[in-house]
Amino acid sequence: MDHQHLESLRKSEIELVKPWFQSGLRVLEVGGGNGFQASVLASWGCHVTSIDLPETSAAATYYPVESYDGQRFPFPDHAFDVVFSSNVLEHVPHLPVILKEIARVIKSDGMAVCILPSSAWRFWTSLTHYVHLARRVGSRFFPHDAVGRGSSSQGTSAKRNWGVLLKRVFFDGPHGAYPNEFYELYAFSRSRWLNVFAAHGFVITSCFRNGLFYTGYAIFPRLSMSQRRHLSRFLGSATWVYVMRPALQRFPS
Repeated sequence: MDHQHLESLRKSEIELVKPWFQSGLRVLEVGGGNGFQASVLASWGCHVTSIDLPETSAAATYYPVESYDGQRFPFPDHAFDVVFSSNVLEHVPHLPVILKEIARVIKSDGMAVCILPSSAWRFWTSLTHYVHLARRVGSRFFPHDAVGRGSSSQGTSAKRNWGVLLKRVFFDGPHGAYPNEFYELYAFSRSRWLNVFAAHGFVITSCFRNGLFYTGYAIFPRLSMSQRRHLSRFLGSATWVYVMRPALQRFPS
């Protein structure tokens, strides 16, 4: 999916959570990527700090993204009004650690807003994988250097590369930190995430679909947002939005 297409989707998606990002709030974005969504939050008047892994934060172009070790947030307790993440938590292999950190840095009356892919997104991404492959058949999908040429020392590497390519022909592969794309049909479900958040001490205050249809491949990039909203009624929304607070929060009397 090209950056321009993805950013247009993310812009429409983040507008849904604007009510939780009032001007003047201190916001921590976890998994800032190129800083695009942090720049949107900052344009609303929020004081945004964005963090990501070193290899990702170095590519930030829209907004400064600080590096962290992927586990411990480099901030004191109760430092932020809102912690935000978009399509990030599904990639985290040590999820309990990150959820504990999110709860730690939220202020006593703060919130966490997390956007996560849905089972519908997983299903349609798996199906459109084959459309994507059909579009890439030829030199772009099977580059000449992938099969090796010349000396026999390249033969083993070539066979391995062909094996990987053939596997990708038949299976899309997991999107996040899960065994395979089939397991992700369950892992991305609303019920599973509600259970995960509850098990780690969060209370859900709002949960809703983003109302947009899209897949992991830019198969229909020219669809308008209104068309995507219409399709989501029949084909499912691409993401769920979870708004929550730590269960042990103490609100001022």
